[in-house]
Order: sequence, then C-alpha cells, then structure tokens
Amino acid sequence: MTTSEFFESPPVRVVVIVLIAMLLTGLTTGLVRQLTRKVVALPSRISGGDRSRLEARQQALGTVLRSTAIGVIWATAVITIVGEIGVNIGGFVATATIIGGALAFGAQTLVRDAIAGFFVLAEDQYGVGDVVDVGHATGAVERITLRSVRLRDGEGRVWHVPHGGILRTANLSKSPKVVMDIDVARTSHLDDLDSAAQLLCAALAESGSVNELLLDKPESLGITEVRDDRLIVRFSVTTRPGQADAVRRAWRLLALRAFERGELLAPPPPVIPVT
Repeated sequence: MTTSEFFESPPVRVVVIVLIAMLLTGLTTGLVRQLTRKVVALPSRISGGDRSRLEARQQALGTVLRSTAIGVIWATAVITIVGEIGVNIGGFVATATIIGGALAFGAQTLVRDAIAGFFVLAEDQYGVGDVVDVGHATGAVERITLRSVRLRDGEGRVWHVPHGGILRTANLSKSPKVVMDIDVARTSHLDDLDSAAQLLCAALAESGSVNELLLDKPESLGITEVRDDRLIVRFSVTTRPGQADAVRRAWRLLALRAFERGELLAPPPPVIPVT
C-alpha cells in the first residue's frame, strides 16, 4: 500500500476527521473564553459591576456559545464520518433538512427569546437581585436564563417573562434617586411651606427606620406645579439600590403627621359633580 493509498483509506480519514474536530473544539473553547471576557467586561468597566456578577455572566454566555459551537463541529464531523464509511447520507440529509426547517419555523419565538437574552446578559441590563420594570411586571429578579427572567413582585407573585417579549426595561436598582411629591393647599404661606419642607427633610434623615437606607440628605426641590386649588412640592433623595419603596412609605407617614400637626395645609377635597 502506497502512502497516498494509506492516507486515502476510510479508517485513516475517519481518524483525521476526529482529530480535526478535536482541534477545532479546543480552538473554539479558547476563542469563546476570550470573546466572552471582552464582550462582558466592557459594559462592566463602564458601570463598575462587581466581580462575582461579572464571572456569572461570563460563565453563562460562555457555556451557551461553547455548547452551540461544539455541537455544530461534532455534528458536521459525524455526518462526514458516516459518508466516509460508505453510508448514503443523501436521504438522511434531505430528511434532516425538512425536519430542521419545520423546527426552525416553529421555534421562531424561542430563537428570538434566546437572542434577546444573550444581549441582556452581555450588556448587563439586569441580573439576579435587581428590581426591574419590564412593562409586563415589576419586581425583584430571582432567576435569569437565556430565554426568560423570573420576577417576584411586591405582592409575592412570581412572573416568568420571555426576553423576546420585553420592549423596554427600567432597572430600578441602578437608579436610586427617589422623587416624591406632596400636594398642599394653594393658600399656603410660602415661608411656612419652606420651613415645613425643611423639617420634613430633616425628619426623614433622622428616621431610625430608613436613615441607613439613605445615601445623601433629602432635598426640597420647591414648587414644581401650581394649580387652581393646590401646589405641588417636590422632594428627592438618593437611596440604596432596591430600597426606594421603603423610603417612600416612611416619607408618606411623615407627611401625614405633618398634615395632622398643621405644619402643612391639605388641599381641598375634589368636587364630585352631582348627576
């Protein structure tokens, strides 16, 4: 047997195909690792993400990309090996093409969800522990996969939202500035109103239930709107991520007490027309 005949024999060609597949698998693993590090690390440098969250996203994306690439490599290798050993793969390829087309047509939504989920993880739009508003639901992220995100809202309900169905996302954990409005009577004296606003800010800052949740001192932004029967006074404060609701509850309680003490004048009740 000549050298050319030896290398053209089916057993040798099968071994060569397997070796090439193994080599491509190793190269793909390294390339995917480098790609996920660069893609995931870039938004984290900009936003200052923590290390554990960065590693979790890298692992999730790396697993998906690596599994997909390795599956394609070895599927191609197996089909090539079957052809090398003399099996007619024409009918198999035709059948696989029809089945694959049918599955692809039926799995359009699944593919859309997976692609959207890939960019959610790559761009770090939200992660486990974040409080997000995805349009359909608002709550804390309990679990996130390539296809969907699981949220738990304030009433304890669990929402499963596919990534492909999310048109907008508000990550409330990354925007800890809380804005609060109070309606007061139009006849309120401006000096008294300013003094009451400063007292409210000081009371919130000294509140034992929420003072540890505040990152700066509450601030009165003044009157933001004037109506026929009332004034709208706005306040703002920066809180720890995910603690906005607790601060708002404490703020409402302090405002009600200020109305009870007469420090703030309540606007008149709305007039209900008689029919």
